[in-house]
This record gives sequence, structure tokens and C-alpha cells, in this order.
Amino acid sequence: MSEPREHNDAVDPAVEPAPGCDIAIVGMSGRFPGARDVAELWANIRAGASGITRFGDAELRAAGVPERLLADPGYVKAGAVLDGIDLFDASFFGVGPKEAQILDPQHRLFLEHSWQALEDAGCDPSRLDGTVGVFGGSAWSSYLSNNVAPSGVGAVMGELAVGLANDKDSLTTRVAHTLGLSGPTYGIQSYCSTSLVAVCAAASSLAGMECDLALAGGVAVAVPHRVGYLYQQGGIAPPDAECRAFDAAGLGSPVGSGVGVVVLRRLEDALADGDQVYAVIRGWAVNNDGGRKVGFTAPGVQGQAEVIAEALSTADLAPSEIDYIEAHGTGTALGDAAELAALQQVFRGESCLIGSIKTNVGHLDRAAGVTGLIKAALALRHEEIPPTRGLRTLNPQLKTGAASLEVVTELTDWPRRSGRPRRAGVSAFGIGGTNAHVVLQEAPRRVRVDGPARPELLVWSARDAEAADAMTDRLAAHLDNTSDGLGDVAYTLQVGRRLFEHRRMTVAESVDAAVAGLRGVGVRGRREAGSERGVAFLIAGTGEQYAGMAADLYRSEPLFREILDECRDGLAPRLGFDPLEDMLRPREAVSAGGAGLSWLLGRETAAADAGQATDRLQPATFAVEYALARLLTAWGVEPAVMAGYSLGEYVAACLSGVLSLDAALALVARRAQLIAGLPAGAMAAVPLSAEEVEDRISRSGGSLDIAALNGPKLTVVAGPPAEVHRFREFLEGEATPCRPLSTSHAFHSRMLEPIRDELTAWVRANVTVGTPRLPYLSNVTGELVTAKQLADPGYWAEHMCAPVRFDAALGGVLERGDLAVVEIGPGQSLGAMLRGRPDCPRERWPLVMPSLPAAGETSAASTVLIEAVGRLWLAGVPVDWAAFQADRGLAKVHVPGYPLRRQRYWIDPPQAAAESSAPILESVTAPAMAAVPTGIRPDHVRLVTPVWSELPLAAPAAEKTPIVLLADTGGVGVAVADLLGANGADVRLETVPDDPAELVARLGTEPATVVDLRLLDRAEDDLDG
Repeated sequence: MSEPREHNDAVDPAVEPAPGCDIAIVGMSGRFPGARDVAELWANIRAGASGITRFGDAELRAAGVPERLLADPGYVKAGAVLDGIDLFDASFFGVGPKEAQILDPQHRLFLEHSWQALEDAGCDPSRLDGTVGVFGGSAWSSYLSNNVAPSGVGAVMGELAVGLANDKDSLTTRVAHTLGLSGPTYGIQSYCSTSLVAVCAAASSLAGMECDLALAGGVAVAVPHRVGYLYQQGGIAPPDAECRAFDAAGLGSPVGSGVGVVVLRRLEDALADGDQVYAVIRGWAVNNDGGRKVGFTAPGVQGQAEVIAEALSTADLAPSEIDYIEAHGTGTALGDAAELAALQQVFRGESCLIGSIKTNVGHLDRAAGVTGLIKAALALRHEEIPPTRGLRTLNPQLKTGAASLEVVTELTDWPRRSGRPRRAGVSAFGIGGTNAHVVLQEAPRRVRVDGPARPELLVWSARDAEAADAMTDRLAAHLDNTSDGLGDVAYTLQVGRRLFEHRRMTVAESVDAAVAGLRGVGVRGRREAGSERGVAFLIAGTGEQYAGMAADLYRSEPLFREILDECRDGLAPRLGFDPLEDMLRPREAVSAGGAGLSWLLGRETAAADAGQATDRLQPATFAVEYALARLLTAWGVEPAVMAGYSLGEYVAACLSGVLSLDAALALVARRAQLIAGLPAGAMAAVPLSAEEVEDRISRSGGSLDIAALNGPKLTVVAGPPAEVHRFREFLEGEATPCRPLSTSHAFHSRMLEPIRDELTAWVRANVTVGTPRLPYLSNVTGELVTAKQLADPGYWAEHMCAPVRFDAALGGVLERGDLAVVEIGPGQSLGAMLRGRPDCPRERWPLVMPSLPAAGETSAASTVLIEAVGRLWLAGVPVDWAAFQADRGLAKVHVPGYPLRRQRYWIDPPQAAAESSAPILESVTAPAMAAVPTGIRPDHVRLVTPVWSELPLAAPAAEKTPIVLLADTGGVGVAVADLLGANGADVRLETVPDDPAELVARLGTEPATVVDLRLLDRAEDDLDG
């Protein structure tokens, strides 16, 4: 089994959270030059690799670069580019194909990585107790200016639609609208510092309690994309596309494309929820240079020094407590000189390591700041600082001043200094003088201890079966390669993923078992659109219990153990012994092939149990089933209706509030003691109706009683052992099967009448009943129990002596809607009775599930119970996952995200479109609009509305071509045919038959203009967008 590790209260003192409002980075996502995601980015920068792409002439020609540029010695055939900027999973985000084509790739990427950052954070916003804010910015839309606007699509789709799809102001609000986020949401624009300013704004919003979780970041995508650039002396981009930050010969950074989004949360909330914490933001500051510099685009030394000092002050830290600075580091002569001068001011008399990710990926414009933040946070997490590439000759400014600044040029271990936490600063400085600095500290680390072993429940879902299967494969591959605990992975999937229609689950005791199950036949699945299905409890009586039945859950489930101990404390003084001793001893091993016919029939019990006394079995069975039901309700599985079989009705009454636990324990114990004093009896099940059984009892000359009506063709008889034996022989003579039941007494028969009055008197003197909080069905009537019945002290004696009308109760369960049904108790006998009813169709059978194994099953009780929870989730029953994992100290970890299925949605620039003869709006084979997150309409943005404009008909041609109108159902075709005919056209109206060949035969081989008016029948809601 997996070994879940519990958090205790101990925190490593070296990284203990500081007082104040610290902000945790709990999730991140991005795409960068040379890296499809954050993991690849870390691998690349750790290895000192470059993400710059070098282009061949053929690729550049195909991208539309003219020959004159290719021949220009100053044209740099390289760029910091992304793969697949034309690809987008429009249907997943509820975006219509036409809107997707005009949507700026910056908006697409920011939306996609906002979603993926939330996934990485293990956060489903629809379940977060609080609001989510969005802060970010993008570059201007070169896709609009170079592709969309020149195409003329604005005349087709409307300038407003085009503007909304490309304007910077729509970037963050589109994310909030699409993902259903209701916190503060606004754009940030400060050129190169945009995304780090967005992080500061998000941190301030969290600190001010404006929101409870925040997305922050930035994006920049240049179009045309996979092209080089023309080097300009004195510009910001180097002639070889290599950024050499802090090098004396540095000539700048290639300006590239990228996107980065981080998820922020108040540290105390993150720790309370078990979030993964990449790093902690201790302080932050934003300022502007004002006029204290030589020009608008120039850097300002004083402004940069002040923003770093201010951020340190807000963190209540001194410069000596910072180990590393992830610098803005553009590699330009002026930029590096100013930044180093500012660092010399702040770190006067101190030493500090510095570096710049721009040497790996170039200058990512509006995404630059968050990219540096991601690097610094990952360095803190992995306790090593990646190298800064390309440094040959140190910039003299490094040594000009009283600070010792050292550029990290090789992968460097990051030990703690003087036992204090590792800390880093991150800078971003924008054109126009807006500067930002963030102070990071390594995440606090809790000491974890082993808890009770328990099988783990993995759940995942997707919008369609193909995506769900892809998720299965991804999960198996991830588990094959992760060091994270299986319990942490399970917890993250349970609490941190949006619920979709196509659902999957598996239960496993170890990582290896989980991988084998995911790649084998261990996965259950179901398509279920709802998430509020109700539940019914069928609560078993005695007859199928066995030694060791409660041992596994007693060990693995603390709440079950607590409730069962409470029952033991209430029973032992009344009985003079512990009735649960046998049920808590280790369960004897059951061989895989040891389940015989009686087990398959659902009635096998351990031989030792058959002879156990009623005054031991009944109280013990009540206690186990009550504790089991209470455990399920604590996990959020609250029954809408209950039906208890015989003793099971006492459990239902207690769960309902009719009986307090103390009263129920006392009543069950007294009832069992009274029954134990009666003569022995016997019972047998007969596969006939009650009327048929009564007829055979009469013809046999016996005097047995009908003890239970379990189904239309399943009746139980009870009476003295010898008489039951004679009746069995009589039925054998008529070739009618009859199965004896393992029991000590003739329950629900006249053999219990001698104790009716005594039990009634005891109830009158000792029991006060309450009003049912949860409805349950009475064994006496087969209908919902009434207040009038419960007010009668003789009800429980009548229940003891009268037949169990369980078939009628099952009918009552089925009448209450499409409920999932959980059998509370060992085995599946009650579920089998339900499935055997003619009014229980086969499609409902998967909704009926056991909660404990039968005596002959090899599965552990914890496995069966947890699988039942998984099956309930598959069926749309809400589960309280926090309660399900309570006291286990699990933490969220990285788990593979949703397998987005990207397609090309793109408008080519006019020249490329003309060369390819491609239409402005491509014909896109888009997946069918799948279910969208709660609150998002499938048609949430409508771009095209059909409008009829009346225009004069052109003069008829000299030679008329026949016109064939394929008729619509709204009468437009008739009107058009009349109008065309009145103007001399040769027109005919055709109704399209079911067989297309018939229409072709009707049209013949003569040339004709065919107009299909059936498109007018298309419903408004089916329009694209």
C-alpha cells in the first residue's frame, strides 16, 4: 500500500515563515523559446542551453521573408520563437472556430497557460472558497496589424469583434470570463516590466484581501513569427542572436516570444490546504524613474536602486540576507551598466550572485519579468542556480563599487548561509521607467511522518472519451517517473481538477499497482453529465457477518475507529463483554478460488460465526454498520433515503435521528438479550412468491411463518428447526429449491412473540424517539416510516415479530429517482435483490455497489469501500474530498494536466493567402462543442448574425442557366422561386429526398445553378461562435 505521510506541527526552523503577509507561488505554467513548458525550461537553463532557433533560407522564404533581406549581411537568421502559435483548442475553451481564427495568439496562450497554471496549482476555481483575480499584460497585436486587418475580415465579422479579439484590454478579462473567475481583473502595461508588475499587483491584491488566489503573468508573440530580424547598430538586439548579459562586449538580447503565468496565494492559506509551494514572495515594490534619466527609453540607476531597496524593506530584510539576484540583464551596454550601478548601491559592502535568463531565451518582452521569476523560484526549489550563458569578458561595472557581484556561469549548488533560508531578488525594468522588484524566499518545509497505510483512489475526467483515455496514459507515464507519493497524486486529482463528463477511476495500494492498473484493466469509467446525484443506503441485517470484518477499516480509518470505539464503550457495560472482539481480530486469508456457490449466492459466512450468540452478533453488526454509514456521510455521501433489513432498520433509525446512538445501542442490546433467551429456530429462503409459499406450507401440513418478502419470487420462512427441515424435504419432493439460512433463531416469526410485551414495556420506559431527519422505509409496512408509527412503543416489537417487507421497501427506493445505491454491510445480497426486480433496468445496475467484501471475497475492506467512493463519484455523487482525506496530511503535487487537442486557427497575411489560394476564413474541421465549465455558455461570443439585404437583381444573361433551389422548411425557397420566376429566370424548387441519388437523377446532366436553402433551417444556437 502507499504510505501517506502526515504533516505534523514541526516546521524546519531554517525556513520558518516570517510574520506578515507572505505570498506563496503555488502554480506556474508557460511556453518559452526552446521549451514547451516549465519543466523543459528548467532542464534547458540548468544545462546552460540556448532556446534560440536558427533558420535556413528555405524556411525563411516560406515565411515570406523577401530575397533582399535574405541577402542582407545585417539580417540575423535566428529568433526566440515558440512552436505552434497558430494552434489552439478552441472547443475546450468554448470559443467558436471563426472567433478562434481572429483571436490574437497572445490571448490564446495567456488563456491556455492560465488554465494550466491553475491545474499545476491543484486548484479548481469552481470549488475554491474565495475569489480569483487575474493580472497580466501583452504586447500590441502584430497579428491584428499584419494578418487580420489586411485580410478584410473586419468587414465580414465586424470591427468590434475583431477589436475584442485582439485588444490588450481583453487579455485578462477574457480569462476571467472563460474560466469563471470573479476576483479583481485588469491589464497591466509597462513594457518589459509588465509581467513582474502584474505579480506585484496580484500580491498587493492578496495582501489587501481583495482576492484569495491570483493569476499573474504576461505574454508576447510577434507575427510574422518564425523569421529573423535586421540588426541595427546601437539597437537592443545583437548581431548573432546571442545575449551576453554582463559581458563587456554585450550587444543586447534578441526580442522574442513567450508566455508565463504564476498562481499566487497567501502563504497561510496555501499551507493550510497542502498546496505545493515553489517559493514565497517576501516583499515587492514598483516605482518609476520619473525624469531622472537621459531619455524616455533609457534606464534609470536611481529608480532601479530605490525599487530594490523598497522591496527589501517591505520584506523586512537587509541586502546581506539576499543570496542571488535574477537581474533584468538585457546585455546592452547602457542597460547592464545602469543595472550594475544600481546593484552596487544597494549591496554596498555585501556580496551577491547575479544572473539573467535572457542569455537562454532572449528578451521575452511583456513575459520577461515572470520568466525571471519562474527561474528564481525553480532555483530555490531545486537548491541550485543555473548558469548565465555567453559570458566571456566581465563588464567592468561588476567591480566598480563596494559590492562584490559575481555572475553565475556554471550550475551552482545553493547551500543555506548561516542556517537562514535561501533568498533571491528578481528585477524587471520597463521602457518608460516603470521598475519592479520581488524578493523570494525558499518555501517552508514541513516534517512529514508516516500515517496508516490505505489504498488510494485516483480519479480523472475529460470532455470526451479520447481525452479521458489520453489522461489515463499520461497519468501512467507520470507515475512511472515521479518520486511523489501516490496519496499526494490522488489528493491532487481529487481536489484540484475540474469535473468533466467522461470519468475514470482506479484504486491501487502502490505506485506499481496503479501503473499496472492504468495500463491494464484496472480502470473503471462512466459518462455522467451531472454532479448532484442522490444516494440510497441499503443496510444489511445479520447473517453475512464474519470474523475480522471490521479489522481493516479499524486500522486504516481513524473516524471509523473512533465511532466504533464509541459503540463498544456503550455496549460492553450493558452486555458484560465486548461484542466486537471477533470482528476486530485479523481476518483469515481467503484463497482466490475459495469462494463457493454459497458465497456466489451472497450467503456464505465463516463457520465460527454460525454458532455465535445473537446477543453478540446483533450488537456487533449494528456497531460496524453504523460506523461505516457514519464514515460515508462524513465523506459527503448523505443518503436521500434508507432501507434497513431487519436489524439494519435500527441503523437507519439512528442515522435518521429517530434514535440517539445511546438509545439505539441500549435497544439493540436489550432486544438481542431477549431473543437469546428464546428457543432455537431456523429459517430458509424459497424462490417463490409469498402466496406460492403459503400454499405449499398449507399443503405440507406445516405451520411455518413467512418471515421476509425479499422479492417477487424470493420468500423466507421461519419456525422450529424440525419443521423447517420437514418443509425443505416437502419442497425437494416437488423439485423446488430451498436454501437454509445460517441463523440461531426464527426471526420475524411467532417464535418471538413471547418477548413482544417485555420489549414494548422496555421501550416505553427507556426510549425517547425523535423526528426523522433522513427518510427511511419501514420493514413493517414497506413504506416510509411515519411519526405515528414511531410514537407507538410497540413498533419495535412489531418490527421484531412481523415479516420483513423488504421487496416493497426496495420498490420505494426505486420510486425515488435515479439514485446511486450503497449496500451498508458485508457482501451484495441486498443489492442483488434490488437488481433482481423487474423495475430495476440493467442500466441502473452499475449504480448499485457494495461497501464491504463478502466473507468469501479476497479484497480488503478498505479497497472495497474506497472503490465504492470512486464509483459514487463516477455516477455523479458529490464527495467531500477534504473530509475523505482528513488527517492524512497529504499535499498537492504536480500532476499531468488536461490533454488539450490543438488545431490550426489562423488567418494568413494577404500575400501568403493569395499564394496558397486559401480563403480568409479557413474551413476548420473543429471538434463538436463539448461541455464547457459551469457558467460558461457554449455560444458565449457570437460573431456572425445572418442578415438579409434586398438588392436589385442583375440583368438576365443572354443565355439562361436553369436555377435549382433546394427547398428550406421555412418558405423562403417558395418566395425566392416566385421572385426569380417573375423576373424571367428558369427556376425550379426541389425538395431533397432521403436518397441523394434520387435528387441527382431528377437534376439530370444539364448545367444548372444549385442553391441550397436548407442552410436557412439551421438554428440560431448552432451558429459558429
